[in-house]
Amino acid sequence: MYSLNDAARTALEALMSSGTYEYQSEFARRYLAQGREEGRQEGRQEGLQEGEMIALLEVLEARGLQVDEQSRQRIAVCTELKQLKHWLRKAVSVRSVQELFES
Repeated sequence: MYSLNDAARTALEALMSSGTYEYQSEFARRYLAQGREEGRQEGRQEGLQEGEMIALLEVLEARGLQVDEQSRQRIAVCTELKQLKHWLRKAVSVRSVQELFES
């Protein structure tokens, strides 16, 4: 079994965490790239969800509908983009925020 002494291990860890280290194996490069792409996709999804949530609250407030804390929290914790889009479409015609959540 191979092992590095403490000084060599510390130097290698510093190099790898500096952001400039290039992995030598194709295996490591492939899985690092895959992880980055998955992170980008998750970030895009979260950004879309946040945008829909903000738009929904803006439409409700622009229409003069009072958004109580419970409704605001329900909207804020929703992670389903499809549901947020559905609520946003309904927000342009509902008479109350409670009506927004009705089927």
